[in-house]
Amino acid sequence: MLKRIFRYILFLAIIFSWQSCKEDDPSVNSSRLRIKLTDATATVLSEFHLDIREISVFLLDLSTNEGEWVSLDFSGRTYDILTLTNGKMVQMVDQYVPAGTELQKIKLLFGGGSSITLISETKKEEIPLHIPPELQDGLEIDAVNMEMRLNTISSMVIDVNAAFSFVESDGTYFLTPMVRAFPETFGGKLKGYVAPLIANPLVAIVYDKDTLFSLPVREKQDDRMAMFQFVGLKEGEWEIHVLADPQTAYLDTVFNFTVEAGKTNSITPIPIQLKTPSVPDPDPDPEPEE
Repeated sequence: MLKRIFRYILFLAIIFSWQSCKEDDPSVNSSRLRIKLTDATATVLSEFHLDIREISVFLLDLSTNEGEWVSLDFSGRTYDILTLTNGKMVQMVDQYVPAGTELQKIKLLFGGGSSITLISETKKEEIPLHIPPELQDGLEIDAVNMEMRLNTISSMVIDVNAAFSFVESDGTYFLTPMVRAFPETFGGKLKGYVAPLIANPLVAIVYDKDTLFSLPVREKQDDRMAMFQFVGLKEGEWEIHVLADPQTAYLDTVFNFTVEAGKTNSITPIPIQLKTPSVPDPDPDPEPEE
C-alpha cells in the first residue's frame, strides 16, 4: 500500500498579499499580509490533517540590509488539507508587515495534532504523525526572494509534496514536510486533462532537479476525463509523465512540453488519452504440408 501512497501529491499554498492604506491608519508604510491554504487531492489518503501552530516570515530591510523574523497574527489551527483542491484556499492570516523589505524565508511551527487517514482494501485507519526532533523548532523554508513594495499586492506560495511529507519507521509515522516557496507571479502554470478515469492516472513533471506530482481530479463539465494543474514552474522544457495505475491495463506515456512564464500553458490534445497495449493480429493459418 505504501508504494501506492507515494504516487500522490498534495499542494499546500500560502498566499501573502500586501497593500498600504491612508495616513492616520496603523497600516501606513506597511504591506498587508494574507495567508491561505490549498491542496491537491489523493485518493488513498482520505484525510491529511496538518496542525500549524505558528507562522513567521524573515524580512530583510532593504535600506539597512538588516533582517528579522516577524511573527504573524495566527492563533493556530489544524487543517484537513485534502479538502482544498484545484485552487480552493482557506485564509489563514490577514495583517500588515513593513514595506520596503524583502521576504526571504518562511517558518512554520507544527503542533502535535497532525495525522493521516489511509485507506486499504480492508480498512480505513487514522494514523498520528509524530514530530521528529529536527522539526521541534519549526521548519524554515527558503523562498524565491520577493520585494515587499508600497502600494502593491504581492503573493507567496508554499508547495508541499505529500509523497515525501511523512515517513514510517518501525510502525511509527513522522511528519517530514518537503516544500518549495515562490512568488505567485513566478514562472508559469501548466494545465492538462487526461482520460480514461479507469486508468486512475498520476502526473509527474520533471525539470532539472525538480520533480512535482499531481493526481488529476474528475471534471464536472465532462466526467469522462480528469484535470491536473501545476503552478510556479520554471520557464523551459519539462518532461511530462502520465502514469497509469499498474493494476489497470493502461500504459504510461511521456512527452516534453515547453512552459512559458507569465501564462497558463495548456497541454493539447484534450484529453491526453492513455492507451492499452495493442494486440497483434493472430497468425494466419499455416500453409498445409504437401
